[in-house]
Amino acid sequence: MVSLQVTFQPSGKRLLVEPGHTVLEAAHAAGIQLRAECGGKGLCGKCKVQVSGYEGYTEEEMEFFSQNELARGFRLACQAIVDKNLTVYIPEGSLARKQRILVEGVTRKIVLAPNVKKIFLKLPEPSLEDNRTDVERLRDSVEYDIGSVSLEALNQIPVAMRDSRFEVTLVLLGNELVGCERGDTSNRCFGVAFDVGTTTVVGYLMDLNTGEQRAVKARMNPQISYGDDVISRINFAQSPENLERLRKSLQDCLMGIVTELSDAAGLRRGEVYELVVAGNACMQHLLLGISPRSLAVSPYIPVVKEALSFPSTLYGKRMYVLPMIAGFVGADTVADIIAHPLDNHLRLLIDIGTNCEVVLGTADRVLACSTAAGPAFEGTHIKYGMRAAPGAIERVEINDDVTVHTIDDEPPQGIAGSGLISVTAELLRHGIINRAGKLQPGEEFSSRMRNDSFVLDGTVAITQKDLREIQLAKGAIFAAQRILLKTYGVTVEELEEICLAGAFGNYIPKEAAKDIGLIFDLPTEKIKSIGNAAGVGATLCLLSVKEREKAQAISETVEYVELSSRKDFQQEFMDAMFFPHSNLDLFPLVRERLSRTSTYFRQESSPLATK
Repeated sequence: MVSLQVTFQPSGKRLLVEPGHTVLEAAHAAGIQLRAECGGKGLCGKCKVQVSGYEGYTEEEMEFFSQNELARGFRLACQAIVDKNLTVYIPEGSLARKQRILVEGVTRKIVLAPNVKKIFLKLPEPSLEDNRTDVERLRDSVEYDIGSVSLEALNQIPVAMRDSRFEVTLVLLGNELVGCERGDTSNRCFGVAFDVGTTTVVGYLMDLNTGEQRAVKARMNPQISYGDDVISRINFAQSPENLERLRKSLQDCLMGIVTELSDAAGLRRGEVYELVVAGNACMQHLLLGISPRSLAVSPYIPVVKEALSFPSTLYGKRMYVLPMIAGFVGADTVADIIAHPLDNHLRLLIDIGTNCEVVLGTADRVLACSTAAGPAFEGTHIKYGMRAAPGAIERVEINDDVTVHTIDDEPPQGIAGSGLISVTAELLRHGIINRAGKLQPGEEFSSRMRNDSFVLDGTVAITQKDLREIQLAKGAIFAAQRILLKTYGVTVEELEEICLAGAFGNYIPKEAAKDIGLIFDLPTEKIKSIGNAAGVGATLCLLSVKEREKAQAISETVEYVELSSRKDFQQEFMDAMFFPHSNLDLFPLVRERLSRTSTYFRQESSPLATK
């Protein structure tokens, strides 16, 4: 088969591609990361490129282009097929920009008890009278029970002993001897904890002797190139070849982070002894090269949910993968609970990412569920939606005019999830949308209406379709919360705290989130952002085997609620589609606040009257 040349401008990168591949696939092969929130399905319209001499459009593409763009040869990179030599110009706005990744979280004190131990020994040298084997000599010299000895350690023992005059440092992982090092290296003991998310991966380098965090590094999850959400990646992973691509891309990402962490802290190769991973069920299956097919079909069963520990092919001698709760309530949720334990106070913990996990309970009983609501807040299906990167609108103020605030104060490129919540609340506050979500601006803001869209900035607007997507997302998230409260047998008034976890949860404007009905209408002081709780929980499990025991107990005792089997979920979902809800009695503080500015909240009649 004759290869074709694709040239990318303005970078000037060239590569040979076999016919039949898309321009998006060619760009990824060239190391050029394009925006493709829909995973290359032609649904988001974010991978716009200009292709010289290319003819023909799919019907699905037409809605994403103006007549001017069509005349200039713009295509969606995911839909344009390489069938001849091409020159592709990539606009700045189509490039994936570095996302703001949350790495910090609220942590707590623990007793340091890592799985890794390093023991310095001064051994008696062998003689004709003392002719014990090297391993017997080691076992007799330590107070710990050495169970098994790895082949790597067996290879190291004779050389290390005799090169250092029998002064060596043993490396134990649990009761397995995995290393024998020359001299006293007991003060050099490190591990890395990972929070592996669908969108981002964060690694924490920890000193296992002191519990000190030595460095932290974050990257975008490279699997985004194959799909923006877990369902897309499960579908992509149906063939063994594609499953291997996903596994390798993620393992390479982890290895790269470990290298960066080691370099940042001045570590030598081999001083990271253990890796701990917390991720959702799909990410953990893909990391291990296990087919996630069973997660996509009812009853959504993972292949394995208990904690796993095995020799690592990455840097680090062993990898420990945290246990899961259910198919779509993964180890990241277990890590959330480890980081922020449920005590005698009734708490609701919400982790909004590509998927949303909701946990409710006390130390005596815990419920958990998951709902697919994240794609809109990640930018998918939103016309000008984007991730939290420079130039993303993160906050909107409407007074006499509209003011937008962007990440890093750069010119507006699109709207991040926090901006979507903020602008929706502002539109509601000023009566520009009604409680059913319909755009109906008065004369004051009529000049900002354009083609069924409300213009925020010269280049960015929010559309009626966007508002429907927000309703779908927030409706699913709030319905999940309502179902858990009903199942637990408690009322909103009994809730003592709402904890928002994850990057999105950290940046959510709390008042706006209540105004649109994303979370319950509690006083703001009872709503707490706890940052990257999954990363903190993974770190605690790296630092203490006691925390790992708690993680396993959480996996076994948390009651999973499958929303798809609940007959009342659909009704709760429909009721939650209104802003903030069909039942305003659930939102008394919001009703009082918004009644000062919006005529819709001065009415106590059914929300159906406001359609």
